[in-house]
Amino acid sequence: MKIHFIGIGGTGMSALASVYLGRGAEVSGSDLREKPVLGALRAAGARIFIGHAEAHVPPEATVVYSSDVPPDNVELAAARRRGQPVVHRSDLLAHLLNAGYGIAVAGSHGKTTTTAMIAYVLERAGRSPTAVIGGEVVGWESGGRAGRSSIVVAEADESDGSFLRYHPAMTVITNIEPDHLENFDGDFEALKRAFLRFAKNTRLGGTVVLGVDDPEVLSLYEAVKKRKKRRRLRFVTFGAHWADVTVAEGAEVRLEDGRASFGLELFGEPVGEVRLQVIGAHHVMNALAAAAALRVLGVPAPAIVEGLSAFPGVKRRFERLGEVDGALVVDDYAVHPTEIRATLAAARALRRRVIAVFQPHRKARVYYLWQEFVRAFDDADLIYVTDVYAPKGDRAPEAVSAEALAGEIARESGRPTFYLPDRSAILAALRAALRPGDVVVTLGAGDVRAVGEALARGRREG
Repeated sequence: MKIHFIGIGGTGMSALASVYLGRGAEVSGSDLREKPVLGALRAAGARIFIGHAEAHVPPEATVVYSSDVPPDNVELAAARRRGQPVVHRSDLLAHLLNAGYGIAVAGSHGKTTTTAMIAYVLERAGRSPTAVIGGEVVGWESGGRAGRSSIVVAEADESDGSFLRYHPAMTVITNIEPDHLENFDGDFEALKRAFLRFAKNTRLGGTVVLGVDDPEVLSLYEAVKKRKKRRRLRFVTFGAHWADVTVAEGAEVRLEDGRASFGLELFGEPVGEVRLQVIGAHHVMNALAAAAALRVLGVPAPAIVEGLSAFPGVKRRFERLGEVDGALVVDDYAVHPTEIRATLAAARALRRRVIAVFQPHRKARVYYLWQEFVRAFDDADLIYVTDVYAPKGDRAPEAVSAEALAGEIARESGRPTFYLPDRSAILAALRAALRPGDVVVTLGAGDVRAVGEALARGRREG
């Protein structure tokens, strides 16, 4: 089998490419620029091209594209003109999930880490899952692994509704908040209906795992139970209290150096203390979601506790980039106001002065969630905002301005907030402001990480 991935360096595409390489497929792909993951794919046998050209597409290959690939992409157009098989990445992922014992993890936040936790503990327990994760587990070379068992653990992306193509044996929904509304006609109700359909797409006899601390997920739980086939689905809940999988009664979540520890209770039975290595109290919910899925899969309780406690994290999730003159520099993929608040709260838990460098991602997201972004920076002491990172085709109903956003953040938070469109200007400002003991957090899915990397390399660079 020959497969060509357009945009192979993307997190979801590179994960799928890794899986199919592991399954013996002949893989090629192209991307606009060089990325670290491409080296790992080359080493695994993939043929990689930088830039897009018709000549890059093997004439006999199935061509895979994502929603980020525009219809006029030269490789996509060439494949269609030749009559080659052309599939969306979600169709390829659906084939994996629907053919095996599929576990699809969805939610507005936490799905990458939750998926990674499930896959990591399963592998550690000897269950050899196939994994397709929208981020790279620390110590892995990509977000994808081809396992030997029938279990397939995958992150399900709700952003364009493509997760409705999946019919897994188990669905996991962490939470539901407004996001990607540009793909749902600006209607949060339409997004919620999509999540309901996703849950209902679980195979008969399968399991639906739901984070019932979230009010929207709780409403979905009540709705999906009303379906006629509800008796042929199993529902498992997780949450801080009064759920099937929860923090043990009488136990408290403790934070030490930003890392959470808590007693884990599985279906009414306390099974031990989980001591997470990842920073941030928000990871407790991710761990509970993973524990619920793992227990349904029959993983012994001690293996769940030990595995979650050993989980090393996912790159670009509060990832330590280094230190400079006594200041810690970390990077986080946070793009949604809730994610920003959680990341900055994790930084605050380190008991340091917090400096945030924020690159908004997608004009449409900024437009629909403007007020939420304005209120997301209360845990930062100093804030820098740079221009919106807008992928091709990203549009908002009205113009959005990062400079105006910075001004409103300053007024709302009372914190010094500066709009700096130029990377060199941000670095200069950071170097002038930096004190020993600070923590600098770069926030965003674009290229803002490069600011943190340059800062961490040393004050004389950049």
